[in-house]
Amino acid sequence: MSSEADNDKRQMSKSRWVQSKWVLAAMVIIYIMVLATTLSIHKKHKRYFSQHNFSTGIDVQATQEGVVGEKNDGKLDNDAALSVAVDLTDGQHVTDILQNKTQNNEQTGMRFLPGTLRLSQAETLSHCYADPKIYEHHFTKRKQRGIPISLKHKLVFAMIAKSGSSTGRWVMNNVLEAEELRVNKDLLELSPGGKYEDFDVIAFVRDPLSRFYSSYDETYFRYGPWMTQVHKDKGGYASWAKHVKEFEHPHAYLYENMTVYKDFQDAFCPPHIIPPGDRALRVTSPRQHNWCTDQPTHENGTLAARFERFVWEYDGISSWDVHLSLQVPLLSNQDTGRPARVDEVFSTEASVKHWEHIVSRYGKTLPVSDSLYARSVPRRFNPTLVSIETKRRICQLAAIDYCCLNMNLPAECKNVDISCALDKDKNGDYRIQPWTHPNEVAKERPGAAMSL
Repeated sequence: MSSEADNDKRQMSKSRWVQSKWVLAAMVIIYIMVLATTLSIHKKHKRYFSQHNFSTGIDVQATQEGVVGEKNDGKLDNDAALSVAVDLTDGQHVTDILQNKTQNNEQTGMRFLPGTLRLSQAETLSHCYADPKIYEHHFTKRKQRGIPISLKHKLVFAMIAKSGSSTGRWVMNNVLEAEELRVNKDLLELSPGGKYEDFDVIAFVRDPLSRFYSSYDETYFRYGPWMTQVHKDKGGYASWAKHVKEFEHPHAYLYENMTVYKDFQDAFCPPHIIPPGDRALRVTSPRQHNWCTDQPTHENGTLAARFERFVWEYDGISSWDVHLSLQVPLLSNQDTGRPARVDEVFSTEASVKHWEHIVSRYGKTLPVSDSLYARSVPRRFNPTLVSIETKRRICQLAAIDYCCLNMNLPAECKNVDISCALDKDKNGDYRIQPWTHPNEVAKERPGAAMSL
């Protein structure tokens, strides 16, 4: 009996050991899964903050890949990489901090959604920071720029390409007696001590997604191979034709099988839709107005497909034309990354209404004129054919405009990982910037590979 009892005990002990072994293995697997999930979440929310440690003066910078490290003789220490997941902060709380109504003891910065601040767009812009290294190619490239300035009414219109600039220029020059005057590219004359320090400064801005469509359309047209043949004998157009001819386009595939303007026009305005009496005019100079100019696009998806490919191959930082530049850098100082003085910011969505209000301040009325809709022409590619994934990528690339101009994300871009950051610079001043910069946005398009 004793021998049988001992044998049973040994069997039970062995069984318990086997069970314990499997339990331990299961616990290890669960631990690995939890660890992998945690690392994935942290990687998704990876974000750098300059002046991470305000008390010790550690300067944290981001590399092209978004890796974070301590600045050490101009080099990044990847071993000191910081990767944190930060919860969203209510916009009201961030507003209170910026208005000095509450203290911010956060050492790693705060994260909030675009459009949630209880501040005007001009107030939000005043706290912005456009990193001069990341957005290098988005700042005004020339040493000087021309902007409408009304000396009589002491009003400056800080123009932004594709954000109501043509309409605003017309109103300033024809209603408010402005002149196109040259100023420093960083708008230094608007700052305290500058020539126009006591002038009011206004700017118009546009929803970044809508603006990107227009920016692409304009840039596509301006750099088309057909531009090398237009107005060779006319001053500025001749120099532009020379520029386009010598320019090495980074996305040359956009113009495959489109060497003359006829090819482009036929893509968005096929010959069969043109009334018989106007067909003789269909192959005209791109600078001439014709029947197709005012028609909504009838493209079959060719132009939209090329647009989509461009969006996924464009890195968001290598802008080669002012029309592709983001709005905030165009209003900022390239040396400091801080914005120029702008007293009021208006939306292009109600452009005419806003201009009526502006001119009324000076005892003027806005005349009825087609020039108020200066260069409003239908889109050449069909935006309805653009996938929602592509629209969301555009919003991600333009996050600095949504954050620094306190704009709500459009419906297509809600519930996407687009957020803003509030941190401090080396002087202890607050600054707003996107949580994820264009160079940190993933380039992989969901789904199948793209093709023309």
